[in-house]
Amino acid sequence: MPLPDITQIVDPTTVREVAAERVEAQTVVREFFQDPPGGIPEGAGETYQIPVPAEELGEPEEVEPGADTTYDREEYGRPEIARQIFKKGSKIPEEDINDNIFDLVQDHLDGHAKNMAKKLDRAAFAVLDAAAPTGNAVGDDDGTLSFIDINAGATELAQRGEDGFTADMALVGPSGKESLINYLADLGTDLGDEAVQNGELGEFAGIRFMFSNNVSVGANEAILVDTDEFGFEGEWQGVNTDQATDFDADAIKMKIKAAYGWTDKHSEAAVRVQG
Repeated sequence: MPLPDITQIVDPTTVREVAAERVEAQTVVREFFQDPPGGIPEGAGETYQIPVPAEELGEPEEVEPGADTTYDREEYGRPEIARQIFKKGSKIPEEDINDNIFDLVQDHLDGHAKNMAKKLDRAAFAVLDAAAPTGNAVGDDDGTLSFIDINAGATELAQRGEDGFTADMALVGPSGKESLINYLADLGTDLGDEAVQNGELGEFAGIRFMFSNNVSVGANEAILVDTDEFGFEGEWQGVNTDQATDFDADAIKMKIKAAYGWTDKHSEAAVRVQG
């Protein structure tokens, strides 16, 4: 029996939407980045510069009636995002298909979406990790991440720049998560299993704590971020899929692809904490 045309029995639009939803549901590090104002315009090349105001406009002046007005202009920085393209495919041979084409497509879709989510998060983490070097870390470095260390990081951010930064999110790894959970458990704070499993520990003292074992934060470390000021995620092409029947190879092929880029806006809006 010849292979069926997969596009006639598996709706490509539905597959694409499901893949995109599953990738976004598994996002952790990318939560620390904002979309550029207006997004990446259609037709943008391999790089795109984002105008960021330096916020150095002069203050209003008290003047006498009829006095001339003084004028100045805002200066702009232009952080640049470089496009990164991600692709992966599967080829399912005829002998594997039999009567289970839907299940096989579902299995491959789930696997590709999971791996794409991991890959995108690792790419975003490279920018976040570089902005918070170990050499500039704060905290008591006693082998246990505590809220004393977290507060030290929040205070450090608040003292940076002209107006300071406000820590609103923190990323921790396995050992950092364990330290914080033990600390909160000692205080009688209830942490549900679902919150821990989906990558978010909860919000405490105005800071949203995220957990990932997909990236290497460092033992008993956290990275605190002012997400309003830290960086951008640019989308050239959202998560997309293609599937087709390869009659020559007697196989069904499917692939997942995306094109994104990340950059910091103010690298000083992130700090590493060592417990």
